Amino acid sequence: MKLKIVNSKRTNNFKDAECQNKIMSLWQENSDFVEEALKQSMVVACIYHDYESDYTGDYSVSLGIQSDNSTDFDTALYQSKTYPVDTQDELGVVKTWNQIWDDEKNQLINRVYDFDYEEYLPDGQVRIKVAVNK
Repeated sequence: MKLKIVNSKRTNNFKDAECQNKIMSLWQENSDFVEEALKQSMVVACIYHDYESDYTGDYSVSLGIQSDNSTDFDTALYQSKTYPVDTQDELGVVKTWNQIWDDEKNQLINRVYDFDYEEYLPDGQVRIKVAVNK
C-alpha cells in the first residue's frame, strides 16, 4: 500500500511535554480530510518515521492516506509485524504501543526504526504495523 502524506510534526515520546498535544492537534487540524477519506473507503495512517534513534529519540509523525499514485511511503518496501488495537478501549492505541515497547525490551521483536504506522480502516478496525528486521 502506498501512502500520501497530508501533514507532519516532529516530537519525542519522553522529552517533549507537548508530544500528546502535537499528535492530537495533527488529527484535529486534519479531521475533515480524515473523515472524508474514511467515507471514501480509504485507509488513513498515522506514520512514524525519520527516527533519530529508537523509540526514546525524536521522530516525525505524519498523517497519510492510501494513494496508488504517491511516492511518499510504500509499505511494500518493509517487513512488518502487525499488532491489533482494541478499539473498544479509548486507550487502545497507547496500550498497544506500550506492548510494542515491552516486546522490544524483552527482545521479542527487532525493530528497524525506519517506518511504522497505525492503520485506520474504514470499517473501524485499527492496527499498528512496526517495521522489523527480516
